[in-house]
Amino acid sequence: MSVLLPSALSALIPGAIRRLRAGPTPELPPPVRDALPAVMRLLGAIPVVRSLGSQAAVNYFGYATSPRPRELTLATDYPTWRTLTDRRWTGRHLPPADSPTQDRWPAASDVVGLFRREGPMTPSDDTSAMFMFFAQWFTDSFLRTDPTDPRRNTSNHEIDLCQIYGLTEDATQKLRGRRGRLRSQLINGREFPDFLLERDATGGWRVRPDFAGLHDERFLFDRLLDGTSDEHKATFFAVGLPHGNSTIGQTMMNTVFFREHNRIADELAATYPAWDDDRVFQTARNTMIVLILKLVVEQYIRHIAPFDLPLQVVPRLADLERWNRPNWCAVEFDLLYRWHQLTPDTIRIGGRAVPVWQLVNNNPLVLAEGVETLMAACSRQRAGKIGLRNTPSFLVDRSDPADGPSVEERTVELMRTARLRSYNDYREAFGLQRFTRFEELTTDEDLVRRLQKLYDHVDDVEWYVGIFAEEYASYWMMGELVTTMVAYDAFTQALTNPLLAANVFHESTFTRVGMKTIDGTTSLQDIVRRNAADGDQVQVDFSC
Repeated sequence: MSVLLPSALSALIPGAIRRLRAGPTPELPPPVRDALPAVMRLLGAIPVVRSLGSQAAVNYFGYATSPRPRELTLATDYPTWRTLTDRRWTGRHLPPADSPTQDRWPAASDVVGLFRREGPMTPSDDTSAMFMFFAQWFTDSFLRTDPTDPRRNTSNHEIDLCQIYGLTEDATQKLRGRRGRLRSQLINGREFPDFLLERDATGGWRVRPDFAGLHDERFLFDRLLDGTSDEHKATFFAVGLPHGNSTIGQTMMNTVFFREHNRIADELAATYPAWDDDRVFQTARNTMIVLILKLVVEQYIRHIAPFDLPLQVVPRLADLERWNRPNWCAVEFDLLYRWHQLTPDTIRIGGRAVPVWQLVNNNPLVLAEGVETLMAACSRQRAGKIGLRNTPSFLVDRSDPADGPSVEERTVELMRTARLRSYNDYREAFGLQRFTRFEELTTDEDLVRRLQKLYDHVDDVEWYVGIFAEEYASYWMMGELVTTMVAYDAFTQALTNPLLAANVFHESTFTRVGMKTIDGTTSLQDIVRRNAADGDQVQVDFSC
């Protein structure tokens, strides 16, 4: 039986489900709620059910709003050829808001105050800190705001593992080693990327000559490395993106995928000894990109979805769908992914509680503890619950006015620079009912009072505030609108990857070695185990 439903039926399913949905997601009786994950696992064990169910779920969200191309970008407020073709300008889902709406905006400082964590962290129901680190690492590869102009981006708009391969072919060549591998070194018997920096004649630090031009060196030294220790500089790895050493999560994820690339390259080289270096590298790279696509759909989005829906990547699914258009990341996609609330105050590592800010710029910790040990620790640690009043203060408040706006202040500032429309406008655009009262947004009486003080009417609530104010049932990870928008953008920009197309996804592209690896990978833990010294002992999970 074909895994593709007739195109007309596929288009009807989302609309039919949407008409049945009215208002916020309701809580279910505990027996029903607790039984549904087991039911989903049983259904997911039936291949045809899983394939057809995955297609229905993808199309449900793929048709949540009109497909790309979008009429406008952040370049202009009216259509131009540039807004339709120049992807250096960040896209947008809806036209900009009118100025009267802007006149009703509350003070930015009051809006930012809605996000501040008040007292101890409110924990998520089942999301681990490992999920948080994966989310940051994954999205940093394509949600890339230009630091000199927030209307523009530096993204390839693809899920292409530029985290380890770089954004350009020139960067890729600098990172490549021999026989299809990425350049590496052994540290305490474990494989890591080469270091990027070395001491110069004056005792200062410089980029190694063989990595010259890999990253913007002015940005590297003036922004990323400014104020960091010599120990951090000495252990700064040469990876695809300049922020690839910014947290232990970035370093852990880069190392895991870096090792898996080299493992696959070694197996390909041994299986096909007549192949030249480039064919080994490119085949390993193709295989790796499909692996990340599988993890994104089958583990990452599956975790976000309620009841552990048994999603899977269905190759060739996008070929007949109207949402199969060139990728173009939107400013809303960038902002909705700023899940700062996930950040815990501490993470327990080796029996001690490490403040989360100490996990920034700390490759020495990764080398001392080991990637697998840290991943296991993060998998046991509960992340914060997504919602207002749960963002750590260091991301909300300025530690020093001279440092400029805080992370949350910059986010609100970008939302307003982009003149995003109201929360209710986005609900309507994505097929959800508009709210008429604050009490429909949340039943938290204190939060209702605070929102009413800032906004005259629920129609005035700003989008970035509304998506995190929205109340949701315990079996959801976040509110209905943000879940819908995440799924829409994720599915329509992951499953359009050319490696999943009908005339590309076959053994001649990936080889038997690659296809076996793809078929045998369903989780991040599979990849970690294949490259760990004691794989059976490794525990990596997005649930906690």
